[in-house]
Amino acid sequence: MESKKEIIKANTINYRKGFIEVTPAIHDGCINIEAWNIHPDKDIKNISIGMDQLADDDVVGNVEIELNEDEVRALIAMLEKSMDRVK
Repeated sequence: MESKKEIIKANTINYRKGFIEVTPAIHDGCINIEAWNIHPDKDIKNISIGMDQLADDDVVGNVEIELNEDEVRALIAMLEKSMDRVK
């Protein structure tokens, strides 16, 4: 299976902005989720989705986790429930 990552830019709250990267099949049967926290002084509004336009100092935090199918489904359910609560 080809590992094709997708990236979402999160730029709503300045001090909690960054990118969420999702890549399937880095490890068999798992989805890799990586969150990049970007320094508040870095303007990412016009950065195309991708990390090649960021210096090392722009990234202030990074978390990477592998989820199996059941964990991904649980995360999706939690996100959907949370969306209903913020509407």
